[in-house]
Amino acid sequence: MTRISMCSLSLLFALVAVGCENKQDSQAKEPAQDAPEAKASTTKPPEKKGARPVKEYPAAESFALKPLAVGQWIRLAVEPKGAPPSQVFVRIVGQEGEAFWYEIELNTPTGTSVSQFLVENAASKGFDKNAIRKMRTKADDGPVQEQAEPREAILKAAEGVLEFVTIPSPPPDFTKVERKEAKVAAGLFQGCFVYEAEHEEGGVKVKETVFRHPAVPLTGFVRSEGTRGRAAVAKELLEVHESGARSAL
Repeated sequence: MTRISMCSLSLLFALVAVGCENKQDSQAKEPAQDAPEAKASTTKPPEKKGARPVKEYPAAESFALKPLAVGQWIRLAVEPKGAPPSQVFVRIVGQEGEAFWYEIELNTPTGTSVSQFLVENAASKGFDKNAIRKMRTKADDGPVQEQAEPREAILKAAEGVLEFVTIPSPPPDFTKVERKEAKVAAGLFQGCFVYEAEHEEGGVKVKETVFRHPAVPLTGFVRSEGTRGRAAVAKELLEVHESGARSAL
């Protein structure tokens, strides 16, 4: 992949967190509940009378994530204050031995990008950017590009999506954090593990209050509110599924 292509991809990743002022509608996908993914909009649908009941997830005694499995997927909304929302799909779309294929699809107001990472020993260690064997990327209607080298380019692309595929280091002590209820589009999550986090993403300081629940595969993410640099950003879980993930590549 050329340096220009990588720069373009990194820019799309950054737009998810900081938003933009472009008012054009983005192309997105809307999955059906408990079924393979179908088309969806980047904004949350309005509540309607007669809609199906909100799914409830009971509190867990401890924070233990579900085992990684092909087919798991989640959909998130990223809403920078004063800017159009974006959405993110995170999927597990394949397995090669002990390695799993993670897929991250970013739908921003200016375009769509899809990246896949084959991560060694992901079932036991999660998404480790240093354990990536191969990467595939696609921006808008461009071709799919696959590469195993250079490592610098792969690491840079992985750093742009870490917040969606792993719990930033250092992780909190989940035995000591506060427990609260959280109601989001994906359901009502009882006894979420709530903590304050501060880290850097692409050289920009991020401070946020994070809600996690072990019923959500991959990272347990439910919602967060905080700032990225000087911009206020809220994130929310829109959908969570144990199966049915369908690759966008």
